[in-house]
Amino acid sequence: MFDTSEWEAAVAAGDPAARIRADLSELALEECADWAGDALSERLVELLELRERINAELTRTTAVWHRKRAWEADGSVTPVAWLTHRAPLARPDAALLVKTAKVVNQSPRMAAALHAGETTAAHLAELAKVMSPRRRTLLEDYEAVLADEAERLSISDFTMVARRWAALADDALAADSHDEVQPRNELHAAVTMDGWLDLKGRLDPIAGAGLLGTLDHLAPPDPAGTPDGVRSLAERRGDALADLGAYYQQGAAPTGNPPSLDVVVDVATLNGTTPGLAKRRCDLEGIGPITRAALEQIGCGATLRRLVMAGDSVILDMGRKVRLATPTQARAIRIRDAGCIFPSCDRPAQWCDIHHIDEFATGGHTDVAKMCCLCRRHHTLIHNSKWTIAINPDGTFTITHPVRAP
Repeated sequence: MFDTSEWEAAVAAGDPAARIRADLSELALEECADWAGDALSERLVELLELRERINAELTRTTAVWHRKRAWEADGSVTPVAWLTHRAPLARPDAALLVKTAKVVNQSPRMAAALHAGETTAAHLAELAKVMSPRRRTLLEDYEAVLADEAERLSISDFTMVARRWAALADDALAADSHDEVQPRNELHAAVTMDGWLDLKGRLDPIAGAGLLGTLDHLAPPDPAGTPDGVRSLAERRGDALADLGAYYQQGAAPTGNPPSLDVVVDVATLNGTTPGLAKRRCDLEGIGPITRAALEQIGCGATLRRLVMAGDSVILDMGRKVRLATPTQARAIRIRDAGCIFPSCDRPAQWCDIHHIDEFATGGHTDVAKMCCLCRRHHTLIHNSKWTIAINPDGTFTITHPVRAP
């Protein structure tokens, strides 16, 4: 694959990369099969440290290459296409490298820390994974605290900080934006050659937690000694999904108490203020960090158990399990509204969530007059944009937007 004669010429010319190649070739000649365990462990750590420094230089060089749009010289349309064609990289790896390079280009503080070895390319890659064009507009505002956390935390701990920053950024963007375009849930289905159905999809945190909770509720772990064998988690969830389809086809409904959604939230986030990024907690069990808007949406219609924290260890409130709208209340609201109340929406009432106009998460009451039907799409929109719902004197609702008519 590589021309060693070119290496030798480059080494003679003093090229650092060529020297590294030559040293690696020499290293590959070592026979380590008879080494003691301690020696192998020491060498393994050394190689991992070297790989990190190589990854740091790779990221730094890619950042400059991307900034100069050097891929266009070869006629490539995108940097990812150039990398997958010219280098031994799969497309997902090339895409992540380019996204990480963009973080370096936008964050001088992180670029300096990477160059000095104070943080790793893996830390920056974790931040790149949650980056989007809209979130990127807020990176400068949080650069200092993100850089501090990247230098201080392990990669796994920084991954959680990056996810919490993404949720915090989404809340800020929702508060400042008039954009009503929300990410859509997706489910792709393909029939295999043997007639099975392969599924691949993407659900928002609330829908995802609700689906997993429902599937696990319908198919709990099998007892030991089950005649046809104990099923794996994946097998149980597959059977439960099939059961849901059968329930719908037969006009029946699952029995038993519905599963609850558990949320851990810090008191500052609950009260609408912004704690330090490292102390922010607004986590949905089984999913991880969510936006405050998602917390408010969950508070409208799920069976919710809320744990309110002050700091990392002080529990202020362990909210009891509460069904936020009783079946009688929900039925009355669905009969009254007949469907989603958002203008031009024709979703029937039985497909709708019950929305608290006064946020339940911050103390809104479960009052039929202050609740309404919204389909899941418009429920998500109300909680993530500037659309508002007002209660009229006659008990009807008016939905308005600050810059345009509904």
